[in-house]
Amino acid sequence: MKTIGPNFSDELAVAGLSGQPFSWTAEGELFFSEDASQALKDAVQAVLDAHDPEAAAPAPVPQVVSRFQGREAMWHTPHGDTTLFEAAEEVLADPDTPAMYRRAWDDLQEFRRDSEMLAAVAGMLGLTAAQIDALFVLAASIQA
Repeated sequence: MKTIGPNFSDELAVAGLSGQPFSWTAEGELFFSEDASQALKDAVQAVLDAHDPEAAAPAPVPQVVSRFQGREAMWHTPHGDTTLFEAAEEVLADPDTPAMYRRAWDDLQEFRRDSEMLAAVAGMLGLTAAQIDALFVLAASIQA
């Protein structure tokens, strides 16, 4: 068995496995509920196999950044032949995009990781949760 370090739960969260019906011991023994699927067992095992118990826990992803930080991070993030900011502007200008999202974009004072508008626009742009997290980490590092 493989010893589990303090970052294992963070690695499970990144893999989208938090809150699933399983537990573990510090010695690396995994326990699953009777109704746990083989796919869940395989996914958890893959995280454990890749786990480095000596690695430091990853920095938490900020849940809120300022308007400036969020937009500036988007300007610095490539997206196809343009920047993520320009791509988002294009999506928001589309008449099929709900008007509420455009108003939110125009008036927001901060970017919130749990925002309905952010999730919808990110989905339209094909962004993964990991890409959004990286964008928030980048945004939080920007100081004017």
